[in-house]
Amino acid sequence: MVALGVITLFLTAYMLVFYGYMSRHCERDVSFFLSVGLISMVMNLCTNAAGNYGIAWLYFIIAIAFVALGFAVSVQDSVAFYTSIGPWFKKTFSDIKLVGFEVLSAVVFPAGITLYFVNYNKDRSLALATGKSALWGIVLWAFVLWMVLGLVL
Repeated sequence: MVALGVITLFLTAYMLVFYGYMSRHCERDVSFFLSVGLISMVMNLCTNAAGNYGIAWLYFIIAIAFVALGFAVSVQDSVAFYTSIGPWFKKTFSDIKLVGFEVLSAVVFPAGITLYFVNYNKDRSLALATGKSALWGIVLWAFVLWMVLGLVL
């Protein structure tokens, strides 16, 4: 049941990314799906922290249903999301040096914040990339810490 809780967390995160894309590129309002996704993420983390893994099935069903409902919201934009994944990977991972700095900044976010301030006047694009990665790293570490402490305690 612990594995279901972890899988549901990642599926809910995927759902949030999917509807985040839809909110920027779709003409329809998907704020309901985003808000339910955020609530589901927090409730799933709290459920895992409490050790009540039986309710994880509910979060799993919600995440699967909402990803499927994305096609009901807009088929064209849902297909555009899935077709944009390949070019995003190509664009993101084409510059190995930048990817290395972004990964370092996300994993060790104090280093990312330092790289932001060091490179702000020299290379503004590198500074912005490392700064964004550091901010996402803080969110990632908070999420991982909450998940691990919820599973361990």
